[in-house]
Amino acid sequence: MHTVIIGNGIGGNAAAFGIRNYDRNAKITIVTRENCPEYEPGALPYYVGGKIPRQNVFLNNFDDYKSNNIDLIVQEAKEIDSEQKKVYLDRGSELTYDNLVIAAGGDLVMPPIKGIEKEGVYGCKVLADADALYARNGKAAVVVGSGLIGIEASEALKEKGFEVYLLELAGWIMPRTFDEYAAKKLEKGLTENGIHVLTNERLLSINGDSKVDSVTTDKREIQCDTVVLAIGVAPSTGLARQAGTEIGLTRGIKVNERMMTTVRDIYACGDCAETTDAITGERVLIQLRHNALEQGKVIAKNCAGIPSVYPGAWSITRAHYFNTDSVSIGKTLTGIADQTDVEVIEREFGNDYCRLILNKGKLAGAHAVGRFAKDMGILFGSMWRKDDLAELRAQWQKVTLINSCYPWHYRVIGRYMNLK
Repeated sequence: MHTVIIGNGIGGNAAAFGIRNYDRNAKITIVTRENCPEYEPGALPYYVGGKIPRQNVFLNNFDDYKSNNIDLIVQEAKEIDSEQKKVYLDRGSELTYDNLVIAAGGDLVMPPIKGIEKEGVYGCKVLADADALYARNGKAAVVVGSGLIGIEASEALKEKGFEVYLLELAGWIMPRTFDEYAAKKLEKGLTENGIHVLTNERLLSINGDSKVDSVTTDKREIQCDTVVLAIGVAPSTGLARQAGTEIGLTRGIKVNERMMTTVRDIYACGDCAETTDAITGERVLIQLRHNALEQGKVIAKNCAGIPSVYPGAWSITRAHYFNTDSVSIGKTLTGIADQTDVEVIEREFGNDYCRLILNKGKLAGAHAVGRFAKDMGILFGSMWRKDDLAELRAQWQKVTLINSCYPWHYRVIGRYMNLK
């Protein structure tokens, strides 16, 4: 059996090395555009900022592929013929597969902004981007987009000595991950460390002759020599569409519980795959490392003939920068469509803050900043189990008894609900 994997990221490698773990005789080929072994994308900002050396971003080396008899082909997959079960590469060669895994990740969102082609405009998603930013010497940088990548890029550039402006179109930073009040706490952690946070502001143009010398927003002009685009990542679905697989409502490649697409023997995982939310059952595209890893492991078993089901994706994001630590799990308040039975519970002590979002008596999301972030695992467990928190509130006096039959973590959850 020959499994061809398009993509050398977290999900692709989990599938490749997983298959080898279950089947020592299988033929495995990874096709990748990047001439390097697997690396940790989350480590790239730390490399850019000089906190870790370049070699520390790698999770494997070339010898790991050789010792596990995994062929690594540095070419671009250009076409998939699902009927003939062939993948055509950019240098004219072709691969025949029994199973195909599309782990192509996502493409950096490139907005139609005047001047985006100028020297001094970078992404911060792949190793080549990080290498360029690490080597970049400049005075002022504008980071466009305040998601996790944008915030970490801002910190890294500040560590390099840049004056940094973080530009966000929405009314607060990390708008898909945190509600406004928690986000304002996070913003304070940036501004206290010298980052200029500009929300409710749109980038209009990148200025200069051939090189960046400023940007124009709808509110001001900022002198800068470097622009980093961190607006978002769109699932890479071009090859999947070509192969005839169905694309879901989230614009990701639609897969079933076995991570197989709508075309037999073609699987997908990682940032390009639309799966099911493990908590709500909704169709989702949750582009987080842990999901790609688990999806790749499920695919590995299925390709090796071991039936396996993916339980669903889950949303848990940790943002740690400078001296600020924060975690978000589940949904934001703005992410809940039907708010007829929604309750928000908040706790705040100085810079420490926690928000619980209950929907129909069950925990739908939680945001924590500061010391409250350490208990997010307990709260996530409540969300995973779908605990009836209305019942917990009603039985609180029994829960607090010394010989209570309720598990100890219910007391922790109750404290976060401000129960007395």
